[in-house]
Amino acid sequence: MSYDKIKEVKAAGEAATDTAREELEAVKAHLERLITQHMVPALGRAGDKAGSLTEQAVANARELADHTRQDLAKRTRGQTSWLSIAISGVVGFILGRLSR
Repeated sequence: MSYDKIKEVKAAGEAATDTAREELEAVKAHLERLITQHMVPALGRAGDKAGSLTEQAVANARELADHTRQDLAKRTRGQTSWLSIAISGVVGFILGRLSR
C-alpha cells in the first residue's frame, strides 16, 4: 500500500470517528433534554402522589385504630357492668344467707 493510500484511510477513519463522536454527543444532549423535560416532572408528580397516598393510608389506619379501640371499649364496658351485677348478686345472696 502506498503512503498516500494510508493517509487517505487514516483521514477517513478520523472523519468517521469525529462523525460518530458528534452523533453520540447529539444523542446524549437529546437524551438529557428528554429526561429533564419529561422524566423529572413525571417522577416529581409520582412522588407527590405517593406522599398523598401515604398520608391517606396513615389517616385511614388511625381512623380504623380509633374505631377498633372505641368498639373494644364499648364491649368491655358492657361485660364489666354485667359481671359487676352478677358478683353483687352473689355476694348479696351469701351475706343474706349468713345474716339469718
